[in-house]
Amino acid sequence: MFRQLILAAAVLVLAACSPDKAAAPEPAATNFITANVAPPATAADTKGDGVLRDADNRPYGYALLGEKFPEFTAKMADGQTFDSAVLNRWMVIDVWGIWCGDCMRDAPYVAALATAIEQDPDLYFLSIHVPANASRISDEELYGKYGSVEAYFAEKGYSYPTVLDTDTSIREKLKISWTPSYLLISPDGIIRAFRTDLSVAGGEPVKDFLKDVARVKSEVRKAEFGGTLLPASIGPEGTMGLKGTTPFTLDAMKAAFPGHEILTDRAYAGEQTYPVFLIQTLPADGEAGRLVYVVEPDWTLGNVGAVVTRNPNIVGPDGSKVGQTKLKALSPEARSVCKLETGPMDSLFICPDSAENPRFIGAFGAGGDFDGKLSDAAPDYQEEAVLLEMKYVLPAPSAAQ
Repeated sequence: MFRQLILAAAVLVLAACSPDKAAAPEPAATNFITANVAPPATAADTKGDGVLRDADNRPYGYALLGEKFPEFTAKMADGQTFDSAVLNRWMVIDVWGIWCGDCMRDAPYVAALATAIEQDPDLYFLSIHVPANASRISDEELYGKYGSVEAYFAEKGYSYPTVLDTDTSIREKLKISWTPSYLLISPDGIIRAFRTDLSVAGGEPVKDFLKDVARVKSEVRKAEFGGTLLPASIGPEGTMGLKGTTPFTLDAMKAAFPGHEILTDRAYAGEQTYPVFLIQTLPADGEAGRLVYVVEPDWTLGNVGAVVTRNPNIVGPDGSKVGQTKLKALSPEARSVCKLETGPMDSLFICPDSAENPRFIGAFGAGGDFDGKLSDAAPDYQEEAVLLEMKYVLPAPSAAQ
């Protein structure tokens, strides 16, 4: 049955920011950086550790930028155990310490950052509390008058997940040369960006930081799902690069829909749910990605079963478009195979390209009073019935061979 899809995801919006078209900023130890660049001539190894720093000892780069986030397990402030293997999502990590004056100046910004990130379903926040060095690992040196991170949070009113490094082992694995340090991790575990203190950033530190994060996310997605865009169309011969028998896999979706982002979701059919792929445009020019297609599975064969679109920019057979094409535009022969489906929420005219072996189906919103026969519909049905969905039904393997 061809019914309107109800997707499990409440919001299909991706945070995005327009690409920064301005000239690259001069190297500074307070910049948000995605790649290490040559520091200015004034940079110096002020601590004898091989790290080039500015006059305030902030580093100009980060040793692990572009590399995998190190693996480790550790206790968290709430007593739970943390395993870095869970970092399979976009995540901002704040490396800090109560003993650190610059971290305390950053604390209000961190609290605001953590709160803002809570509103983004595609981004997570984690803090890692580290010692200054291996000779300062007593509770007094780590937590001062507070005695613990939990007590510090209780007094300040802060609350966010915090990993505890009690012996500098995590600090050393992460090669942290300055606190506070902020890292951006992508779902593949790569450290994509680094910056130092927010409190010295100027402007609107939290908002600007999140804009930088959104820009990096967009760039990574474009690189992952890049390719030459194909005409956005759907019909009995296929849709974009998806034509004929196709495995229901992420790799197959990337090949079929180049230049688009592929997300996974679940759809409802009555009380049952089933997985679907959402094909979206990539964020661009400050606008979020837009849903283009929903790809449904045929689990009896492990292949794609159908592709559905409600996007008004997708071109169907004979130039038809959702929200524009009316039922009256179909030929009398095409209308003769249309059938009325009624449901608790809506009534739809389902119009396949073939009664016996359909490859394309259009669903038109019903207007007027209907008893199930197109010929008996109210006279105004042709004016009111508008195309709501288009669906490409893939052939079975035997038919494609």
